Amino acid sequence: MTNIKIDPVIGPRLLETITSALYEDPIMIFREYVQNSVDAYNMAVDMDRSNEFKDFCVDIKIDRKKHNIQILDNGYGIPKEKFLAKMTGVGFSEKGKFKDQIGFRGIGRLSAMPSCKRLDFTNKPKGLNKLQRFTWDGDKFHELLNKAEGENFAATVRKITASSDEKYQGSTDDHFFKVEIQGYKEEISDLVDSEDFTDRLSKLLPLKYSNEFTHQKEIKDKYQDYMGQSLDRFSFIVKLDDQILYKPYADNDILESGIIFWELKNPSKKKGVPGEKIGILWFSFNRLIKARKEYEPYGILVRSKNMLMGNESALANAIIRSKSDYVTTPRELVQMLRGVTGEMLIHSTRLNDNARRDWFRIDEESIPLRHIIVDFMKRLHVYRYAASGFFRDKANKERLIKAYTELTNFDSEKFVSDIDKIKEEINANKEVFQFANEDIPAFPITIKRFYERLIKCLHEYYKNKNELEEFIKIRTFIKKDLNEEQKS
Repeated sequence: MTNIKIDPVIGPRLLETITSALYEDPIMIFREYVQNSVDAYNMAVDMDRSNEFKDFCVDIKIDRKKHNIQILDNGYGIPKEKFLAKMTGVGFSEKGKFKDQIGFRGIGRLSAMPSCKRLDFTNKPKGLNKLQRFTWDGDKFHELLNKAEGENFAATVRKITASSDEKYQGSTDDHFFKVEIQGYKEEISDLVDSEDFTDRLSKLLPLKYSNEFTHQKEIKDKYQDYMGQSLDRFSFIVKLDDQILYKPYADNDILESGIIFWELKNPSKKKGVPGEKIGILWFSFNRLIKARKEYEPYGILVRSKNMLMGNESALANAIIRSKSDYVTTPRELVQMLRGVTGEMLIHSTRLNDNARRDWFRIDEESIPLRHIIVDFMKRLHVYRYAASGFFRDKANKERLIKAYTELTNFDSEKFVSDIDKIKEEINANKEVFQFANEDIPAFPITIKRFYERLIKCLHEYYKNKNELEEFIKIRTFIKKDLNEEQKS
């Protein structure tokens, strides 16, 4: 019989694997706790629609001086008889029984434990006159992890956890659930102190659109019409230090194309039976698909039940990860996405997220989605080059119109009437030529960056003098001279 060797500290190390290793980016901690809150609320609503209420919210408060984070929701809490089982049941979850749940593994609640001194959970279900508490000791966990003594998983959990009850001073009708991350460590500190923390959180969580984003009605109506359910079912009020967070879209993020919709569905598995509807894609782009500025929303954000999967480059990464069906180079895929804004809003009971929660598990259910993504990126790629060529007099109008029609699924009549006017404007100010890829010499990236900086300065100078024709001549001379030097 084969001898099986087991690491003597398998308990602490296994616990480390299912926490630190799965949640390397500390912002995912916020995803997990907000997700648990909205899942618990949705579960209560799925079981009894009378549990639904409009004032449900998740409130995040950060004490940067004491290094404490509190995540409080006013949902119904956990039934008192299930609280301890849920707090100690690592890897067990009831979420898979409910179609509207985002998570399913039952380990997300531990995500902050390796990054803090103490992790507290407080449960107050309606009708109970006491608070139920459960604590994970982060310091004790690291102490066990650094020891070489034998320890199994169950023994490790027993040593670093504790439970208690205390009388509740408020009304027995009150209900809430609270997570307290106490004494968070440097990795969380760096995150919450970063300039883009609020922006990243706004992209990550299942939030509502801002009331100032007037195009939201168009998107929500399309989702309702195609999917037969409201997007608001998965859109929640989340506050950060008492300020409501919204998805980061404003009216000026809807570009020249307006909003374009794709209806997403899987191919039919049985003749005569329509394929499963899995969501909608909405996107917007400028005629030339120019890269947006760093502080502006860009890319197609993929959301499963309105929770972010991956990042702005998710569509490119999905193709790269599959190692097949490349549209073009990985760099070109990412660059294309910098010129569009939008969301892929997915709701499918067949798509399961992977262990890292940054994309869907690669299986037969996710392959059709990859095919949709490849198709979209191919059409975007064709349009981008057709537009670049036409507006530089290097391709014909028919090719551009065909590419636009295939990308948008629209009648191209209005687009045809617009493009000649756009081209006239471009030719009048010449600014379309400013940073064309063809203008950049075939030099290493450091010299290319210097070239781009130089050209920007020259462009600004000649623009102020109203002598853009001279700028183009000088730029052409510089490029020619540099490329001649490269050849030699």
